[in-house]
Amino acid sequence: MFSKIKAILSDVEHRHTAINAAIALAIRVFGAGMAFIFNLIIARQLGAEQAGYFFLSFAVAMLLSAVARLGFDNTVLRFTGASANNGLTVKSILLFALRYSLPFAVAIAMILYLAAPFIADVLFNKPLMTQSLKYIAPAIVGLSVVFIVAMSLQARQKLVASIPCQNIAHFFLCGAAVIVLNINTASLALLYLSLSLSLSASFFYWFAVKNLNTAGNTVSSREFWQSARPNWIIILMSQAVQWSAPIIIGVYLVAEQVAFFSVAQRIALLTSFILMAINLVVAPKFAAFKAKNDMEGIRKTALFSVRLLVLSAMPIVLFMLLLPEFLMGLFGEQFKQGAVILQILVLGQAVNVITGSVGFLLQMTGNERDMRLVTIISGCGVLVSVPLFTSLYGVIGAAAATAFFISLQNLLAVYFVKKRLGFNTLKFWQKI
Repeated sequence: MFSKIKAILSDVEHRHTAINAAIALAIRVFGAGMAFIFNLIIARQLGAEQAGYFFLSFAVAMLLSAVARLGFDNTVLRFTGASANNGLTVKSILLFALRYSLPFAVAIAMILYLAAPFIADVLFNKPLMTQSLKYIAPAIVGLSVVFIVAMSLQARQKLVASIPCQNIAHFFLCGAAVIVLNINTASLALLYLSLSLSLSASFFYWFAVKNLNTAGNTVSSREFWQSARPNWIIILMSQAVQWSAPIIIGVYLVAEQVAFFSVAQRIALLTSFILMAINLVVAPKFAAFKAKNDMEGIRKTALFSVRLLVLSAMPIVLFMLLLPEFLMGLFGEQFKQGAVILQILVLGQAVNVITGSVGFLLQMTGNERDMRLVTIISGCGVLVSVPLFTSLYGVIGAAAATAFFISLQNLLAVYFVKKRLGFNTLKFWQKI
């Protein structure tokens, strides 16, 4: 066994992937821990009802931020990954994306702020949510910036900055404010989250552009838009799969049910933090291999990364499936009602893990159209099935529909990887 591991790691690319994945995983573990603690703080400090308003408003902001980014996040990742050593190119790609997405984000934030009373009262039938929506509106701008900047940093293998930019710094700042100021309402917590995102976005943008060299050329806008358009649909549908369920639950059910689902969802997402860590390493590699037309390098890196995933993530999946009440109970006695929700969502995330980085495989190799089709199918499936199942079976129905379409999305992506790139990531045991 050790001789096989030694033989695999003798390959320079595999060794580089393993080492960088270990670094990314260490940071991701810290990030996942920070996100877990942040959600714990929100649930315990605010209580189930106010936490429900918080998570529901945050889900709205995340979905609208995906709209505002115009598909540039994964496009920035792809193009920067192919030209990571050319500072002028890196900077022009980042500025191009922000030049178009930022005004759009500001406009959407203003619309949400002005429409907050209507949305809270008419759409959600929760008048007390008005202030929460107003205070989360500025976060749409901050979220748009941190996601795009994080992708630029990720493409340059600056993982120590990329991960905190995306999901550590603002949670840390907001969580500290909630504790120190003893905040117990969703609206104030969301205000400090918006402020935290503003600080985080400003700092990491400065970090991303400082000390860049002058090598390379400015980006071709035509080529950039050609990649961004299908990526926009991909991002919107992917975000719909993840964030539309709590929003739909908020329409049909009380705020406490939103809180139970949101906490279960965030715990379930911990099963895929290893996938996210490995994606940080392999996505730029896929783009670089594609630029050199090295299809064998893509295949080997993809299969090797799935092996790492299966070995590291399955124990976490089993732990969550066996002890759901314990995990949910950490957020408060009321949250134990969400134990079954957690088990259902974990099964969906387990499929996400064992299929590997199939989404990035398609997007980084120029097959965005295939991934767009996959996400349209899964996104539309969620948007149709979650309202139906929520009205019939409550929050359990919403969880089942969400888990099913997360699984379907990844299995369809596996099919297109096999069709376009010639290998099946589910057969991770095959020789590499």
